[in-house]
Amino acid sequence: MTTQPQKTNFLDADDLRPIIKFISKNWYLMILFSLIGMLLAFLYTHRLPNIYAARAEILLKSSETYDYQTQIYKDLGYYSLMQDITNQKRILSSYDLIEKVLHKVDFTQTYYLVGRVKTEEIDRFAYFDVKCDWRKLDINLYNKPFNLKILDLGHYTISYVLAGKKLTHEFEFGKAYEDVNFSIRVDVSPKLDENVLRSIQEQNFQFQVHHPDYLINKFKGSLAIANQEFTSILTLTMKDMLESRAKIFLDTLASVYIDYTLQNQVAVNENTQAYIDRQVDEIMVIIDSLEQVVENFKDERNILDLTMEQKNAFEALSKTETEIRELKLRKQAIQDLENFLTKEKDVSVIPPMNYLSGEDASLNSMVMDLFNLRQRRTELLVDMKPTDRRVQKLDSIVKTIRNSVFRYTTDNKTAIDQRIGDLQEERNKAEAKLINIPRSQRDLMSIERKLTVNEGLYTFLLQKKANTVIARAAIIPQTSVIEAARSLGVVGPEKSGTIWTFIGVGLFLALLIGFIRAIFFERIENTRELKSLTRLPLIGGVPNYQDIDMEPIVIAGNPRSNVSEAFRSIRTNLQYILPEEGPKTILITSLHPGEGKTFVSVNLAAVLAKASKRVILLDFDMHKPKVHKTFNLENVSGISSFLIGKTDFRHTIITTQIENLDAITAGPVPPNASELVLNARVDQLLNELKDMYDYLIVDTPPLMLISDSLVLLNKTDLGIFVMNTDKATKAGLRHLEDVLRQNNLMKNSVLLNNIKQKRWKYYYGKYAYRYGYGYGYGYGYGNSYGSYTYGNTYYSDDSTNKPKRRSKQKGNGI
Repeated sequence: MTTQPQKTNFLDADDLRPIIKFISKNWYLMILFSLIGMLLAFLYTHRLPNIYAARAEILLKSSETYDYQTQIYKDLGYYSLMQDITNQKRILSSYDLIEKVLHKVDFTQTYYLVGRVKTEEIDRFAYFDVKCDWRKLDINLYNKPFNLKILDLGHYTISYVLAGKKLTHEFEFGKAYEDVNFSIRVDVSPKLDENVLRSIQEQNFQFQVHHPDYLINKFKGSLAIANQEFTSILTLTMKDMLESRAKIFLDTLASVYIDYTLQNQVAVNENTQAYIDRQVDEIMVIIDSLEQVVENFKDERNILDLTMEQKNAFEALSKTETEIRELKLRKQAIQDLENFLTKEKDVSVIPPMNYLSGEDASLNSMVMDLFNLRQRRTELLVDMKPTDRRVQKLDSIVKTIRNSVFRYTTDNKTAIDQRIGDLQEERNKAEAKLINIPRSQRDLMSIERKLTVNEGLYTFLLQKKANTVIARAAIIPQTSVIEAARSLGVVGPEKSGTIWTFIGVGLFLALLIGFIRAIFFERIENTRELKSLTRLPLIGGVPNYQDIDMEPIVIAGNPRSNVSEAFRSIRTNLQYILPEEGPKTILITSLHPGEGKTFVSVNLAAVLAKASKRVILLDFDMHKPKVHKTFNLENVSGISSFLIGKTDFRHTIITTQIENLDAITAGPVPPNASELVLNARVDQLLNELKDMYDYLIVDTPPLMLISDSLVLLNKTDLGIFVMNTDKATKAGLRHLEDVLRQNNLMKNSVLLNNIKQKRWKYYYGKYAYRYGYGYGYGYGYGNSYGSYTYGNTYYSDDSTNKPKRRSKQKGNGI
């Protein structure tokens, strides 16, 4: 025998039913809130100003600018390039650089045209110019709107809010006004005439004044700097409400940044010129003094001219001493450089080295590299700690260059000392040739030699100054703009994203409300849900019955309706729950009033009586009795009369219009109904009635209001708790189970009343019912286990058997 493999369904219809139910109950909320969110989004985005963007590109200095630097950095590769780019990005977005940009362009005032719905920013007003000095503005008026209204060709008004008060002033065009709050002047354009005046008098103009600190932070936050991968090109992007302002800012920023890159070279050149000027001034004083000494010496001692040989020896001696003086000056400069590098801690101090560039360009390059690296280290320390790997790497490079500089200067000084020694030997030889010259002549020669040396040094310094001036003219930017600022058009706001966000928020609110409804207000709508939520036996469900006011006894008025069939199914299910032999006592109650317990009691008693069973209906709801109204009986004497001993219960039994069905009404409403239920005569009444009837149907007050039903439950064979779909909740069901468990009441079941059916199920139920009832399967149409629910259709007893619909569902709430 082959066994069929069992299929495992990970998802079946029961899993989807809660979702379908949730959507079916809240779909209109989802659509409504989504539409509201969309409408609000359109209104919101319409008021939002457009955001424009501009972009510029800057090429940073290449690593080929300094040969020595290239040799030092050649082992660092791409890391060094990225490190330098990061520093330049930090400089471009620095507070100080943006402050310099805003000093060159005036963005302290912004101008607006105020419309009915939207306020739009513009470059400036077309027919007048507003000048409001931010330095004289009250601190509470920064970034606050000033409203300007044109009155006529000569006057205008300014209104603003200060300290919660609206202030308005009237001024004349072309005149400056100043008070404690602000200083303002409005100049009118010649284009403003009577024709234009009529068109702009209705227009509301507005302007704001901003503090530079606010603007710096604003532009700093709107500036984006990116590096194109594997290049030294920086892309600058600025977003702003005005397209022209974004372009102007980027162009000015690029210009200021290029000037910044030239500052170091210009500063070195200027320091060198100042150093040379000081040296020249000192030598000029010495030369003037020596010339005067020579003239006086010749006049006093009547010096003769030298021979040709002596003149040659003198010139050689002078040349030698001049060279010795130049070498000592160079050595002193190198020594000053070493002292500067050793002792100077301020990286902003620039050494005067350009005057050595003609003789030693390598030393000059190394010193400039060292200075640039020290300055870069200071920039890194703004965002990093000294222990950072990148700072330590830079320190290692600085140390390498510094050691190279000291080795180079040491070798240079040694070479200079050797040359000075050789020159001193040459000087001694020249002096030996002049040994025979008279003393006075030698003294004159010595003075003239000093004069010649200083004149040579003077010429040397003038030459260096000329070279420095030429070098100043040759300084060019190492950074260049490869793409001037150009507009990128409108880049924001992202209106479609905002609209979808609003729709999403609306949908979220709808879902939130739906979940709150599901958690706190959701009603149990069909027997399937009820069965899944409780362990109590489910005896059945009763569909919505619309003719309850006209025909409360549905078994008698509409015996072929689906409501009648529901009660027949309940009658069938009772056979499996109640004992097989002997009379049965069934108590019917509910948690809340108006759930239909009396309607169920009457019709259950009627359907049992239709099965040829002797049935009596007892109205134990002595607080608010209704059974007598259902049967149109008088409530003169009843259970309350018997319990107080006023009459015999046999005298209170009333025969109803339903065959085999009797009833005992509640009787007059007593003041102590709950105490009467505890009377011993209750047991007497039930026991004697069991001898007379097959079924005792006991209708009791709602459990949530009165405890009578709990007392009577101990005296019955089965308790049926009626739950109405308009009031049945999970919380109420849990409360019922808790009460039954606490009172140890085990023989109970639940019945769901007033089940409403969807329209599509109505048509299905219509044909299914007619088919089943016509062929003798009426009793098979049931809901004993909650497998089916019932609609709001009933069937009349006429031959057509057409279903009749009601426009309003009243519910089975007796």
